[in-house]
Amino acid sequence: MELDSYEINKDTCAVINLNDDLSKIIEQGNDYVLPKRTYEVMEDSCVYYGSTFDGRVKGTKMMLGSNYKLPIIIEESNDIIFFPTKGPDNEKCSWISLNNVLKYEPYEGYTKVTFTEGKTLVLKITYRSFELQLLRATRLQSLLKSRIEA
Repeated sequence: MELDSYEINKDTCAVINLNDDLSKIIEQGNDYVLPKRTYEVMEDSCVYYGSTFDGRVKGTKMMLGSNYKLPIIIEESNDIIFFPTKGPDNEKCSWISLNNVLKYEPYEGYTKVTFTEGKTLVLKITYRSFELQLLRATRLQSLLKSRIEA
């Protein structure tokens, strides 16, 4: 199914780059094709929830003290955190939902991800890089929770 617009929500598992002008949205139960770059999907979703992509990146930089391939909080009350497979400026960058990853494993030099509802996806990212990105996103989630509870 093709859509014109889309806001990331708690059921969104991944925003996958298909080419320079198309993204595939993998959601629990549904897949969509969107005529936008993954960066645009991320930006539109941040704005929908009251911020900007750059504002979210700036917040993550402050919290983690990192500068490269940063996870971002799309929406904090529902704990919607996504992490990139490449640098966000890279046209081949895809975004993965932290909370919808059930398991991940090495697969032919890349990473096979199983999402909570059972869908699987092979990403062109090494297992080590994927794990580092997931751990970075988990650290961001932990810091966010500690600030909310304080």
